[in-house]
Amino acid sequence: MITEDIIQNVFLKLYEKFDDLNNKESANFWLFKSARNEYYNSYKKGKKTSYLSETTLLSQKDEFELENYIEQNDMKNIVLNELGKMNYEQREVFLLKEYGGLSYKEISKTLDIDVNLVKSRLYKVRQKLIDKISKLVL
Repeated sequence: MITEDIIQNVFLKLYEKFDDLNNKESANFWLFKSARNEYYNSYKKGKKTSYLSETTLLSQKDEFELENYIEQNDMKNIVLNELGKMNYEQREVFLLKEYGGLSYKEISKTLDIDVNLVKSRLYKVRQKLIDKISKLVL
Protein backbone atom coordinates (compact mmCIF):
# COMPACT_ATOMS: atom_id res chain seq x y z
CA MET A 1 0.00 0.00 0.00
CA ILE A 2 1.34 3.43 -0.94
CA THR A 3 0.45 5.07 2.35
CA GLU A 4 2.47 2.50 4.27
CA ASP A 5 5.42 3.06 1.92
CA ILE A 6 5.32 6.78 2.59
CA ILE A 7 5.18 6.29 6.34
CA GLN A 8 8.01 3.77 6.21
CA ASN A 9 10.16 6.12 4.12
CA VAL A 10 9.54 9.04 6.47
CA PHE A 11 10.46 7.09 9.60
CA LEU A 12 13.48 5.60 7.90
CA LYS A 13 14.68 9.12 7.02
CA LEU A 14 14.01 10.24 10.59
CA TYR A 15 16.06 7.34 11.92
CA GLU A 16 18.93 8.15 9.56
CA LYS A 17 18.90 11.91 10.27
CA PHE A 18 17.89 11.96 13.93
CA ASP A 19 21.40 12.82 15.12
CA ASP A 20 21.50 15.72 12.64
CA LEU A 21 18.37 17.38 14.06
CA ASN A 22 19.41 20.54 15.85
CA ASN A 23 16.41 20.58 18.12
CA LYS A 24 15.04 17.18 19.11
CA GLU A 25 11.77 18.82 20.12
CA SER A 26 11.20 19.76 16.49
CA ALA A 27 11.06 16.09 15.45
CA ASN A 28 7.25 16.26 15.25
CA PHE A 29 7.41 19.22 12.90
CA TRP A 30 10.07 17.44 10.86
CA LEU A 31 7.86 14.34 10.65
CA PHE A 32 4.84 16.28 9.44
CA LYS A 33 6.85 18.22 6.91
CA SER A 34 8.65 15.09 5.64
CA ALA A 35 5.39 13.16 5.33
CA ARG A 36 3.86 16.00 3.37
CA ASN A 37 6.89 16.23 1.08
CA GLU A 38 6.98 12.46 0.60
CA TYR A 39 3.30 12.48 -0.30
CA TYR A 40 3.76 15.21 -2.90
CA ASN A 41 6.87 13.56 -4.33
CA SER A 42 5.05 10.26 -4.69
CA TYR A 43 2.10 12.01 -6.23
CA LYS A 44 4.33 13.72 -8.77
CA LYS A 45 5.96 10.42 -9.69
CA GLY A 46 2.59 9.00 -10.68
CA LYS A 47 1.94 6.92 -7.60
CA LYS A 48 -1.38 8.65 -7.27
CA THR A 49 -3.45 5.58 -8.13
CA SER A 50 -5.25 4.94 -4.90
CA TYR A 51 -4.50 8.00 -2.77
CA LEU A 52 -7.86 9.59 -3.22
CA SER A 53 -9.94 6.42 -3.10
CA GLU A 54 -8.31 4.97 0.03
CA THR A 55 -7.53 6.60 3.34
CA THR A 56 -5.11 9.34 2.40
CA LEU A 57 -2.06 10.31 4.35
CA LEU A 58 -2.76 13.99 3.98
CA SER A 59 -6.42 14.79 3.57
CA GLN A 60 -7.58 18.38 3.59
CA LYS A 61 -8.30 18.01 7.29
CA ASP A 62 -4.75 16.78 7.90
CA GLU A 63 -3.31 19.73 5.97
CA PHE A 64 -5.46 22.09 8.01
CA GLU A 65 -4.25 20.43 11.23
CA LEU A 66 -0.64 20.69 10.03
CA GLU A 67 -1.09 24.39 9.31
CA ASN A 68 -2.66 24.85 12.75
CA TYR A 69 0.23 23.00 14.36
CA ILE A 70 2.76 25.19 12.57
CA GLU A 71 0.87 28.37 13.47
CA GLN A 72 0.58 27.32 17.11
CA ASN A 73 4.27 26.45 17.20
CA ASP A 74 5.14 29.83 15.67
CA MET A 75 2.89 31.58 18.17
CA LYS A 76 4.46 29.66 21.05
CA ASN A 77 7.92 30.75 19.88
CA ILE A 78 6.80 34.38 19.62
CA VAL A 79 5.30 34.29 23.13
CA LEU A 80 8.38 32.65 24.64
CA ASN A 81 10.67 35.09 22.86
CA GLU A 82 8.69 38.07 24.15
CA LEU A 83 8.56 36.62 27.65
CA GLY A 84 12.33 36.39 27.57
CA LYS A 85 12.47 40.16 27.06
CA MET A 86 10.27 40.91 30.09
CA ASN A 87 11.37 41.28 33.68
CA TYR A 88 11.46 38.19 35.85
CA GLU A 89 8.47 39.12 38.03
CA GLN A 90 6.12 39.57 35.09
CA ARG A 91 7.36 36.45 33.32
CA GLU A 92 7.02 34.35 36.47
CA VAL A 93 3.39 35.37 37.06
CA PHE A 94 2.47 34.67 33.44
CA LEU A 95 4.12 31.24 33.43
CA LEU A 96 2.48 30.22 36.69
CA LYS A 97 -0.95 31.30 35.40
CA GLU A 98 -0.85 30.18 31.78
CA TYR A 99 1.44 27.16 31.89
CA GLY A 100 1.14 26.17 35.54
CA GLY A 101 -2.62 26.60 35.64
CA LEU A 102 -2.53 28.26 39.05
CA SER A 103 -5.25 30.61 40.25
CA TYR A 104 -4.56 34.21 41.22
CA LYS A 105 -4.76 33.22 44.87
CA GLU A 106 -2.35 30.30 44.40
CA ILE A 107 0.13 32.53 42.58
CA SER A 108 -0.22 35.10 45.35
CA LYS A 109 0.62 32.52 48.00
CA THR A 110 3.44 30.99 45.96
CA LEU A 111 5.17 34.31 45.33
CA ASP A 112 4.12 35.86 48.63
CA ILE A 113 2.61 38.92 46.95
CA ASP A 114 -0.84 40.52 46.98
CA VAL A 115 -3.51 39.12 44.64
CA ASN A 116 -3.97 42.57 43.10
CA LEU A 117 -0.27 42.69 42.24
CA VAL A 118 -0.63 39.28 40.55
CA LYS A 119 -3.53 40.63 38.48
CA SER A 120 -1.64 43.78 37.62
CA ARG A 121 1.49 41.96 36.48
CA LEU A 122 -0.53 39.47 34.49
CA TYR A 123 -2.47 42.27 32.81
CA LYS A 124 0.74 44.07 31.82
CA VAL A 125 2.29 40.90 30.37
CA ARG A 126 -0.84 40.10 28.38
CA GLN A 127 -1.00 43.66 27.03
CA LYS A 128 2.62 43.47 25.89
CA LEU A 129 1.99 40.14 24.18
CA ILE A 130 -1.18 41.43 22.52
CA ASP A 131 0.67 44.49 21.26
CA LYS A 132 3.53 42.41 19.83
CA ILE A 133 1.32 39.77 18.22
CA SER A 134 -1.06 42.32 16.74
CA LYS A 135 1.89 44.08 15.08
CA LEU A 136 2.99 40.78 13.54
CA VAL A 137 -0.49 39.83 12.33
CA LEU A 138 -1.40 43.19 10.83
